[in-house]
Amino acid sequence: MSLWVLILLCVVQGLTEFLPVSSSGHLLFVEQLFGIKDNLLLINLFLHLSTLLAVVVVYRKVLWGLLKKPFQPLTFKLMLSTAVTVVFAVIYKLLHLDGVVVKFYGVCFLVTSGLLFLAYKFQENSAVVKTGELSYKNAFLVGAVQGLAVLPGISRSGSTISAMILSGNDETQSAEYSFLLSIPIIVGGFIVELLEAGNWTVVFGGVSWWWCLIAFVLTFGVAILSLKLTVKFLKEKKFKWFSIYLLIVGLVVSIFNWFVW
Repeated sequence: MSLWVLILLCVVQGLTEFLPVSSSGHLLFVEQLFGIKDNLLLINLFLHLSTLLAVVVVYRKVLWGLLKKPFQPLTFKLMLSTAVTVVFAVIYKLLHLDGVVVKFYGVCFLVTSGLLFLAYKFQENSAVVKTGELSYKNAFLVGAVQGLAVLPGISRSGSTISAMILSGNDETQSAEYSFLLSIPIIVGGFIVELLEAGNWTVVFGGVSWWWCLIAFVLTFGVAILSLKLTVKFLKEKKFKWFSIYLLIVGLVVSIFNWFVW
């Protein structure tokens, strides 16, 4: 893998992890488009760690509050959402759907596009008084929707934020909860990748640690920008642009999958 490919992967991962456009779908498309077949496990682990750190830095005050008073409603709601998501992830793994999903992940982009458009229209037309309070029922729903994001092309942030907006939650609370919820998911994904590797030489062999450092620092910086841009676009009710973008991407990916690859 060349340095420019590494930089491309860092930028794609950093931007798309929190923008509502699906990081897994974009990374898969980039790997297919450029024929990247290198062992990327160690690099991927560093990419995940850097995006995790970005969330911790941006929401450090909220996280510190949870650490000081762990037995509060927000903690239990995050635990509920995470537990529901894990159920979906386990089912996905047990059914071995990876091969099928790769063929149809363009459709998943289109699903995310539809969700974002619905959230945008709800923001524009809803007369409902929005609240920052998240119910346990909504926490369950968000966890279920996030569970669908195991499919490449279904955006984790896009689906969870859209679900919260459609449930009447305000923009600030929706973004904050979605990004806090990404912490256990990223940590869980990190652990699963390590366990699935099995052979540690596969994980740590053959990759320059300087490249890992570059991946970590670059992705961290881009992820911070991505977090702030997502909140900005959400507050300004501009999710329709992501919806349009994903509509185009979904169609392009579908065409490539059926006629090129």
